Amino acid sequence: MKLALAAIGLSAFILLPWFTSTYVISLAFALFLTAALAQSYDWVGGHLGYMNLGHAAFFGIGAYTFGIVFARGGGLPLAWTAAVLLPAAAALLMSYPFFRLRGAYFALATFGLVALLERLAGNLVGLTRGSEGLTIPTGYRLYPAYYTLLALCAALTLATWWLSRSRVGLALVAIREDEDAVGAYGVAPFRFKCGTLVASAAVAGLVGAVYTWQITYITPGDIFSLEKAVGPVVIAMIGGSGTVLGPLVGALLIEVIREFLRFKTQYLALTVYGIMLILVGLFIPGGLMRLRRR
Repeated sequence: MKLALAAIGLSAFILLPWFTSTYVISLAFALFLTAALAQSYDWVGGHLGYMNLGHAAFFGIGAYTFGIVFARGGGLPLAWTAAVLLPAAAALLMSYPFFRLRGAYFALATFGLVALLERLAGNLVGLTRGSEGLTIPTGYRLYPAYYTLLALCAALTLATWWLSRSRVGLALVAIREDEDAVGAYGVAPFRFKCGTLVASAAVAGLVGAVYTWQITYITPGDIFSLEKAVGPVVIAMIGGSGTVLGPLVGALLIEVIREFLRFKTQYLALTVYGIMLILVGLFIPGGLMRLRRR
């Protein structure tokens, strides 16, 4: 039954551009973008138990890497590849020092990474164009970008479903519950933590590349904004962090609210995030996907 519903939903999204307006496709694109970021964040935040407030850093690295390579004539295949590999390499390099921290210390350290990269993007004018913004060759790419993110969201959902039922997922949950005990039983926690962070960063970099490809113009203040830093965390927690469909449900709810407040989103987004987190914490601990269990 669940598989049939998933197939029907996927088919509906595949056929959506044939029957709706560009406005609706733009909304769906924003929904897929938000959902992909929240789902990739939740591998580390929900399944592994490390609140990564620096997920926007990998998104930004991917966005700027794609934009720089593509704007300089590197071609799409090279730009896509670089946008995935560079965030993954950055995650690999930072994994050892950052995973020596736990709890709030890890969250603060990763959040500082976002602020650092925003400053670097603003000062490396020769590469990023600084505060003027980086522009890539324009073109009408809404529909290709829509289908790219749709395929990515479907793949991420399948990957998360597999993770929740695999030995790897069991190891991540065990690390989340008691990392010291896992190490005492012969499991190498760092290997699982490092691999999860690298995979999460690679997906975030790809999402950033699709974002740049579609928007064609990015600035440090937009890419490394506070909203993009805390957005995936809030969305996953609202939907149900550590569940398969939680980030998707949270993304849908947030995008509906954003559209309702579309004329004041830039001022109210963080306020709405805070209010919803308080409400979820008071009345639905664990998120919407765990409401049925309660």
